[in-house]
Amino acid sequence: MKKRLLLSLAPLLMLSVAPTAQAEMSREEFQKLVRETLLEQPEILREAIIKLEENDRLAQQKQFEAQVREQSKLLFASKTDGVMGNPKGSIEMVYFTDYNCPYCRRLNATLLEVLKTEPELKVIVKDIGILGPDSVKAARLALAAAQESPRQYEELHQVMMSQQRVQAGALKSIADKAGLDVDTLQARADSKGITDKLNQNMALFRGLGLNGTPALVFADGTLIPGAIDTAGLQQMLQDKKS
Repeated sequence: MKKRLLLSLAPLLMLSVAPTAQAEMSREEFQKLVRETLLEQPEILREAIIKLEENDRLAQQKQFEAQVREQSKLLFASKTDGVMGNPKGSIEMVYFTDYNCPYCRRLNATLLEVLKTEPELKVIVKDIGILGPDSVKAARLALAAAQESPRQYEELHQVMMSQQRVQAGALKSIADKAGLDVDTLQARADSKGITDKLNQNMALFRGLGLNGTPALVFADGTLIPGAIDTAGLQQMLQDKKS
């Protein structure tokens, strides 16, 4: 950071030095000039830090947008993910979630509210398990439901989201409560196909540089990390329509 700041400040400081003086200035003299200038005008340092942070943020955003474009088919066109809302909706949003994440439960409540007023919203759920073995088994069951009984996926999703904590031992009763054939669903959940799908979702999650749930991703590269509230998400959707 120190070296980058000096490089950023150098052009500004040299503007105040005559060309002939610049040519004759030694490294030590230049460093002295930098120090004296910063001591006399410390606000320059603050402005430089703000500018560097903004440049970093913009660079990271561009990189994220490029990664979203590169992985667009896997993110938005996969037929093996669960869907909330309108399966044919014109507004698509990817939702990375873990069933044992309290912030995911909070965001899930937000999504239910928003879906009441957004008939064109399609929420593509990328089930992952990052909070331990119970989370992994819950994600596998959800992914199995998305493939085995896609119309009942959301019901299973909501039953699991209603639990304080989803434990592996309770998954059969949860599936039964959602009206699913438990044995068939469990057989699919234990299959290699579901292992591959879970690994694919995790690879997308890590490849996008995400490290926590929940996370919402739009096709234009907009990222919403964490549990946004209802008003905030509705406003963002309105902005995207305009």
